[in-house]
Amino acid sequence: MMTATTHLTPSGAAQFTVLVTRGIRTSCRVPQLLMFSLTMPLAMLVLFSQVFRSVAQNPSFPQNVSYIDFVTPAMLAVSTVMAGTNAGVAAAVDHTTGLSERFAALPMATWIPNAARTLTEAAFTFARVAILGIGAVALGFEFHGNPVDLVAAVTVLVVLAAAMSALFGVIGDRLRRPDVVQFAGMMIMMPFMFVSSAFAPLETMPRWMGTVADVNPVSHATDAVRAHVLGHGSASTTTIALIVAVLWGIGALLLSRSSRT
Repeated sequence: MMTATTHLTPSGAAQFTVLVTRGIRTSCRVPQLLMFSLTMPLAMLVLFSQVFRSVAQNPSFPQNVSYIDFVTPAMLAVSTVMAGTNAGVAAAVDHTTGLSERFAALPMATWIPNAARTLTEAAFTFARVAILGIGAVALGFEFHGNPVDLVAAVTVLVVLAAAMSALFGVIGDRLRRPDVVQFAGMMIMMPFMFVSSAFAPLETMPRWMGTVADVNPVSHATDAVRAHVLGHGSASTTTIALIVAVLWGIGALLLSRSSRT
């Protein structure tokens, strides 16, 4: 008498959990990359806070605000874009090792690997916020908000990290070479960083930069986080930052789907 063996396919949630765990373990197994990802924003904070302190003397600069308080929220937002490139490199590595083709052959939804990489980088955002916050305090940074402001600021950063990871993940899927993805990531990251309100008020920049900054998620995230850090955050500014980041994430998702058709 023969018995049939039934192979149960894991649920989407189980597959997603496995890939998120894999992403975290993979990052931890490359300590050089992990340390660079976590500490590079701190090094940039030290550099920018000391080099660009003269910006605070501009008449357009907010009154009674130290430059370290002004630039720390910017570095928190910018670091999420830098972290997004990690998702792109991870996607490219999966292609070079053949793992993406293996995923495609499994009974797995096509969105799960990208979503897992996105959540992995969002999780690392908490570590970056903690490290950068400690370094900023050592440089004289003061948080002027309340616990609600802190939660709102971190929420904006996590959503931005997810959107940027999704975007760079698509780039990694398309370019499929880690070295090319790193170069392309730097090229894309620069406008996000500098065509924004991150390091200087938009009033001090050419008018066209203000137009570009209107669609730059880093600019809106910086404005929202900065407002909460300075103790005058508003629901409208936070909502706009979240909406812009989500729209970029949705755009990345649509681009990812179109690349598979």
